[in-house]
Amino acid sequence: MIKTVIFDMDGLMFDTERLTGDAWLQVGSRHGLPITKTLLDRMRGLPLDACVRIFKEELGEDFDYWTLRKERVAYVDQWILDHGMPIKPGLKNLLGWLWRHEYCIALATSTYQAAADRFLELAGVGAYFQYRVYGDMVKHGKPEPDIFLCAAEKTRTLPCHCLVLEDSYAGVEAGWKAGMAVIMVPDVLLPTEREYERISLCAKTLEDVIPYLQNNRNINRPDNP
Repeated sequence: MIKTVIFDMDGLMFDTERLTGDAWLQVGSRHGLPITKTLLDRMRGLPLDACVRIFKEELGEDFDYWTLRKERVAYVDQWILDHGMPIKPGLKNLLGWLWRHEYCIALATSTYQAAADRFLELAGVGAYFQYRVYGDMVKHGKPEPDIFLCAAEKTRTLPCHCLVLEDSYAGVEAGWKAGMAVIMVPDVLLPTEREYERISLCAKTLEDVIPYLQNNRNINRPDNP
């Protein structure tokens, strides 16, 4: 029986993966740096320290990540100021349905707390997430399971009663390693055979999660205690 639904954030709830990618491409063009979509795809769903390491592996140890990141953040902030938070289809309907049906709702994002909280409030969905785990709260980020296990602990839910919603390969891997059911809602990257072996459903939008839960709410997994 699923009791707790754990949401990733960037790329799942908000269309910020594309926005951040566009920002990095702009920064690369401005500074004559070979920042490419292929490079950015390597970082989808990974924690900040892993992203910094990949940048330096590809662009050299002299790559001034923190200075250039300020330009990336400024681009994203200005876009959101001009256009509003890009909310993924079905997010608010799903959150409202989960709330009405008394599911526990949690956030588990690689994004650090200050930025994640700001995004939730800008989107008008912060009140749904009483339980939150951020990238700066766990030692090992995705694809390790720490962040999802921490969310389960916060909600006092056994992993086998948790459903993870993810868009990235690293997030799917982390949810699977945590012993949780996983639904992938693809954003930039489509699932490969590896992801299909680890997920319960590949959903077109977040709203597709509702019929899955309606069909599985009272079904215990065989590995439940």
